[in-house]
Amino acid sequence: MSRPDPHVRAARWPAPVLFLGLALAALSACASGQDSRSPSSPTAPVSGHSAPAAQRVAVTRTMPTDITDLVLPVTGADTRWAQGLDALGRLAADKATRQCLASHDATMPPQPPVSFLRYSAVPDLDFIARHGFNGVPVPDGAAATPTEGSPATAAPSGPDSAQRTCLTRGSAVGNDFRTSYLRLQTHWWQEVASLNSTPEVRSAFGEFGHCLAGHRTPAKDESAFFDLVDRRLQAGDTDRSLGALYATCMKPVEDTREPLRERLRDKFREEHRGEVEKVRTTLPRTVRDLERRYDIRISFPAP
Repeated sequence: MSRPDPHVRAARWPAPVLFLGLALAALSACASGQDSRSPSSPTAPVSGHSAPAAQRVAVTRTMPTDITDLVLPVTGADTRWAQGLDALGRLAADKATRQCLASHDATMPPQPPVSFLRYSAVPDLDFIARHGFNGVPVPDGAAATPTEGSPATAAPSGPDSAQRTCLTRGSAVGNDFRTSYLRLQTHWWQEVASLNSTPEVRSAFGEFGHCLAGHRTPAKDESAFFDLVDRRLQAGDTDRSLGALYATCMKPVEDTREPLRERLRDKFREEHRGEVEKVRTTLPRTVRDLERRYDIRISFPAP
């Protein structure tokens, strides 16, 4: 699989179960993926991969005072708001898909559970140090529906006609929800990504590589490090030591980037004042409508 792009690292699943995740991402994504790996998305690597046994963590359902914090994260803790917002749309899409399948007396194709996806462009170092890179399922979401048989021998045939119809219907629900904030958030991620080209951030990333080398880690940079994480998780390794190492080595980078993002967000809010106010006014109502329609609730990972 090609390297995901720099804002969100998406969950990895064994090949037999992966195709539905990709189908849902392609059908229901938009800019956070619009395929979930496109540059217009919150973009898509997530530092939350899906390990063979996904972990459960505490969540909060309390919304921030300013709802635009869900759309414009600056710190790792802020990204928990963004994770919850993104997960709500995907959870609604999953519910809509399952309702449609039930009406067609059809089964759900193989898929992982809806999970919180963490952002590598603004990594939540405290969370990663504590929980590693394992996937974190969203509360009240359906369990995974893996393919029957061994992952090594089972070959997915792809969704049938009824399943494709329902996947498309579910993706439309997620897309409709994301349109309420996606344009603003996409612009924000583009601004955040631009900070990596500044001399001070490039220098900090050089220190990240030296830190990995000092810990005798077989990775020279962040991309190679995530390749290593992927290999470990695919092999069934749930050891959290890589999460702690990443948090340690990435801290100087985040110490450099975070104040830059703080100043950038102040400027961004001023330059996009109209869009920010529109999201602030309409998003709470859109969230409540989706919760009522699909009997779900927004939730956010707790540290």
